[in-house]
Amino acid sequence: MAQVLYLRLGDGMQSSIFDDLYQSLCTEIDEKYSTTQATSAADVNPLLPSPSLKAILVVDGGLSTGKHHIKLQKELSAYAKAGGTIIFCCLFSGFVRPPDLDRLFRSFGLSWEFGEYHRTTFYLSQTIKSVLGHQRAIELEREYSMKALHLKNTSVDSRVYVPLEQSRTQSMVFPPSPVDQEETPAVFSKHGSGWIGYIGDVNNEQGSRALVMALLGKPSDLSADNLLETFLRAQSFITILLD
Repeated sequence: MAQVLYLRLGDGMQSSIFDDLYQSLCTEIDEKYSTTQATSAADVNPLLPSPSLKAILVVDGGLSTGKHHIKLQKELSAYAKAGGTIIFCCLFSGFVRPPDLDRLFRSFGLSWEFGEYHRTTFYLSQTIKSVLGHQRAIELEREYSMKALHLKNTSVDSRVYVPLEQSRTQSMVFPPSPVDQEETPAVFSKHGSGWIGYIGDVNNEQGSRALVMALLGKPSDLSADNLLETFLRAQSFITILLD
């Protein structure tokens, strides 16, 4: 069975919130994949070359802090370039500071930067449908309201959900105002031979849970050919680290 790794490097408060808020998501993932958790860089390193490792979910802000995580950031980037999938989701967007987020994505060779933080209604991008494929795309909500930390400097074809011209900020305190249509709350981008995703939702909306599952794909996607490809990816990953 394909394996999904929860990367949990955050403090005790983040760990407690994750357990409380994302139990239903974890249950859904656990039903379809073999899952394991890593709470330190030492836990991660032995797993990265594993042929069965389908994806890594960075579920809190821990990876973005501490000099001791710089090496791990580069190793994770190499893992994705060799064919793996990494998704920054759940508590990540709520527990990352602007300079730390920008620095982290730079270590992955990405231009993504900290954007605005607000709620509005977002719409499924037309371009992402060809990336995800028809089967996964139809499982996603066409539109939904989400309070999220946005990213700027993302490519148009990597944006999963986008605001439209009619989108306005939604707040119980402030009046509605236009939103920046060049920013996005959700990204799925090619990274070498693999993928890097980001979901900035801070409230665990149903649409975001569906998006996590869609980005992970389905176990039925793992044919014998897929498993062989994953094994070759593992070998490629080791080569990249040694170069």
